[in-house]
Amino acid sequence: MAANQYPKRPPPPTRVDLNPAEFDALISDFGTIVKVTPTVLCPRRSGTEVEENDVNHDLNCPLCNGSLIVDLDTMAVQTEAFIQGITRDQTYYPESRFDVKDCLISFPSGVRVSYWFKVEVIDFGSLFNQVVKRKKGNTDLLRYEPKEADGGNIYALVDSNGVHYTLGTDYSVSTNVLTWLTSHRPPPDKIYTIIYPIRPTFRVLEMLHENRYYYNGFRKPLKVPVQLPQQGHCRWDYLAKRGHDVPIER
Repeated sequence: MAANQYPKRPPPPTRVDLNPAEFDALISDFGTIVKVTPTVLCPRRSGTEVEENDVNHDLNCPLCNGSLIVDLDTMAVQTEAFIQGITRDQTYYPESRFDVKDCLISFPSGVRVSYWFKVEVIDFGSLFNQVVKRKKGNTDLLRYEPKEADGGNIYALVDSNGVHYTLGTDYSVSTNVLTWLTSHRPPPDKIYTIIYPIRPTFRVLEMLHENRYYYNGFRKPLKVPVQLPQQGHCRWDYLAKRGHDVPIER
């Protein structure tokens, strides 16, 4: 058969129409339920300049507890998000650098996220190992509020002498407060370790698709601006280091 007798491929369209509703439908179909909490940089600092080894910030800050950021819990929203690309080894992609416990999270078009926003998975569980220094009194603070869910409901507490303590007998946990119930407890200033269930919690490190714009109504009298879904490069909260690389100004 002569070359010119083969059927020709149709020319590409001059425009590909993007349907934001289809983006959101994909996220809904393949995503999981999450809670997104907005975050602001802690304003209790001595200045606006950030030096290489000095973040101008009190490590015992009463507002952020030295984390440099403040979660706006009253502004949290529950939505669905698509989580992908969690890696086991260091890998490089054109968009960014991915490390252990990193992932991509895509959010529906109606949910806005930015740097250091907190993303908590609602329906599934994980475990967290925390080292705690005993305070005077009957209570200690945990980093996270324990959340029992599919994926692990283990509680174990061991002090530096190897003494084990039992949930419900020696201590109880409500929200993120651990209360000692008996005199069988580590003494003040003693170090102990507790493993407990938490919601998988991530922080947005980078915005891979931060501003994605689209107009509905191509070649029509009225064009409607639409913000397409965002996608963030995220890391487990307890591995996300906040220091001189916190974006003060972007």
